[in-house]
Amino acid sequence: MARPGKAAETAAAAELRPEVAPAAASAAAPAAPQPGPALDFELLYREHFNFACRSLRLLGVDPDGLEDAAQDVFGVASRRLSEFEGTSSVKTWIFAIVQRVAANHRRTHRRKQAPLEPLSQELAAVESRSPEADAQAAQSARLIRAFADSLDESRRTLLVLGLIEGVPMRELAETLGLPLQTAYSRVRALRRSLELYLLEHEADHG
Repeated sequence: MARPGKAAETAAAAELRPEVAPAAASAAAPAAPQPGPALDFELLYREHFNFACRSLRLLGVDPDGLEDAAQDVFGVASRRLSEFEGTSSVKTWIFAIVQRVAANHRRTHRRKQAPLEPLSQELAAVESRSPEADAQAAQSARLIRAFADSLDESRRTLLVLGLIEGVPMRELAETLGLPLQTAYSRVRALRRSLELYLLEHEADHG
């Protein structure tokens, strides 16, 4: 079987995007304070809702609890807009909130090995693939989710931000408090572990 590459990871990442439509932003935080000058809540919600959902899934939130968890994320974000200092990207700031919300949901809900949601209609329209390619991407997405479940918290962060979301390495290192070269080394090792995991388990299903 061919070694999984960046294209396969990209297709699998697309499969990880859930079909949870963003509710009206006001539903996430009906009593939200007025946003500070640095961030606008409506824009934040629209641009990062799907990222939050993908990350929540990879951090172990059950599909049935995904929408509630996403609303919790943006409820917290709405209350803390004024705390955003701009020293990191909005994505990594949101991810820090996602981690805390996911931990709370894992403590209160039993984690299930439910199948990942299929591509949304929006993504399917953007990228037309053959049925075989769709099936392969769906399988890779399921395997990536299982791989994520086997990781500790720090390596899950590397997986989500470094490999799935493509956060720049310098920012990733700063977010994790790592020297830049250490971050590069850990991401390379994690990518190799993921590739070996995919090869092993895809062979089992081949």
